[in-house]
Amino acid sequence: MSKTWLRFGVPALVGAILLASGVASAGVSVGIGFGTTIGPHYHHHHMYGAYVYGPVWPDYYYYDPWYDPWYYPGPVVVGPPVVVERPHVIVQERKPPAPPKEPDLVGDKLQQKKSELLKKLKIGDTNSRVQAAKDLEQYESDAKVRTALEQALLSDRDPQVRKTVAEMFGRLQDKKTLRVLKQANKDDAERDVRQAAYKAIILMEGY
Repeated sequence: MSKTWLRFGVPALVGAILLASGVASAGVSVGIGFGTTIGPHYHHHHMYGAYVYGPVWPDYYYYDPWYDPWYYPGPVVVGPPVVVERPHVIVQERKPPAPPKEPDLVGDKLQQKKSELLKKLKIGDTNSRVQAAKDLEQYESDAKVRTALEQALLSDRDPQVRKTVAEMFGRLQDKKTLRVLKQANKDDAERDVRQAAYKAIILMEGY
């Protein structure tokens, strides 16, 4: 060996070895040769390191995706999130049943009384028929009652009953009774009945 190699080559080689060992302990490998890079390293099988770098090199190599494309893990595919839909539950509120309708005691009594008065107007004695005609005035809006009183005005056998009905029609002034009042004023045999019918007509139509 020349003195120049002993003076400069040996110290340089020793320094390179020391530098490589120190850098390797810090997690960075420095290699000398073709394809050597400085960067992050990954643990690899020892046989690959022995084959490439020889048994004297550490079991690490620098991963290069261009040099070793087979090791690149590829993109991470994340699937869409799983959406769990809860069933929509409809709760229907149960309404309590409506209370039973109370009987109309007043209405029932009035209907019963009306039926009794209509019966007396037809088959009662004279005084009962006159009183029945007067009591039926409270049912003036009932068409059935009005029809029964019109029949009594035109056909009852007692003139007192017919006069009572004519006077009541004059008080009510229901123009629906004008037809029978005019007929009674024209055809009734009793003067008092005709006068009562005529007065009722004047109250509704005027002179």
